[in-house]
Amino acid sequence: KKMEAQILPEVNLIETLQGKQCNCVYWSPAGQNIILASLGDMASGQVEFYDVENKTIVVKEHYRANHVMWDPSGRTVATIVSQPIGGGHFKYAMDNGYILWSFQGKQIFQQSYESFYQFQWRPREDLLSPSEVKKVVKNLKKYEKEFDKADKELSRALRLEETKGKRALRTDFRLRMARLREIYRQQKETRLEIMDGYDSDDESNYVSKEVVVETVLNTKEEII
Repeated sequence: KKMEAQILPEVNLIETLQGKQCNCVYWSPAGQNIILASLGDMASGQVEFYDVENKTIVVKEHYRANHVMWDPSGRTVATIVSQPIGGGHFKYAMDNGYILWSFQGKQIFQQSYESFYQFQWRPREDLLSPSEVKKVVKNLKKYEKEFDKADKELSRALRLEETKGKRALRTDFRLRMARLREIYRQQKETRLEIMDGYDSDDESNYVSKEVVVETVLNTKEEII
């Protein structure tokens, strides 16, 4: 029987990260991002978010963190301080809880508890069948346009809500200015009587002069 040649994947060194204060490494389920964490009572609690592709790193800290858990999508990660079920509550009472971070290292949410034993993400189920997944991939550009349109509409609605107070103030200012201009217009005859017929709104009563002022900003002398 003829033996078929086996092709073994080659492992190559891509990069070495030196001088890192970490005792645990956590890869994102989506790949590309990695968490370098220094966990435990005697550790610093430093958490480093490293983007393998873009070679960027963000350093954060969660004091006394003893667990790190990526969510199934790889978009959010939790750093956790939890107490052992067997006891030792007094050691963790001030630090129990969790912090949620984006995969880029931005803090999203923080929650503290007096007693806290375990943190678990809800499992992420496959909601689409293989045929439905192929259909989505085939029509991805179409869906992108629909979602982009929905995102723009949502952003516009949020922007309108955020600027609602400013727009109300602007409308009130414009109405007030219109009212003052009308009062000013109605008082024109009175002003002319007081000023002996002089109309300050008549541009022909003014003389315009243009003056040019030159200013020396710096000088430089060269000896030849």
